[in-house]
Amino acid sequence: MSEETTQSTETAAAEPAKRPVFLTVLCILSFIAAGFGIITFVGMITAMGAATAMVGSVEGLEGVSAAASMGPSAGMTWAYFVVGLLTTIVGLIGVLKMWKLKKQGFMLYAGANVAGMIMGSIYMFSIGALIMPIVFIVLYYLNVKHMS
Repeated sequence: MSEETTQSTETAAAEPAKRPVFLTVLCILSFIAAGFGIITFVGMITAMGAATAMVGSVEGLEGVSAAASMGPSAGMTWAYFVVGLLTTIVGLIGVLKMWKLKKQGFMLYAGANVAGMIMGSIYMFSIGALIMPIVFIVLYYLNVKHMS
């Protein structure tokens, strides 16, 4: 009887850990969100670069300059988009690691989202932009016990 127990223990140790369905769904949702985020940030960075080049090359756009001065500074906007892109990429790397059941992925994901929330709060406060990352961090935290 001890031989059967030893064999079943060895086969259980040899099998790779299975990813829970809940974690799989969270990762897929995060993959989709990261894809949209990367496309959006790259598009906005490209559009800002084009707009900056166009405004700088055309004279007599005092109205555009006055309207632009009412919003956040251009440097702050660039910083927001660049930090947003970087935190999205780091968060995506974290999700990929969690997909492979690595705890390190949770730390990357949580850190990137906290940094993104801080930058988002500084640039433009939105309660939705604070709630969703917190919800996902908590939901991923519930799955950390399945990660190694």
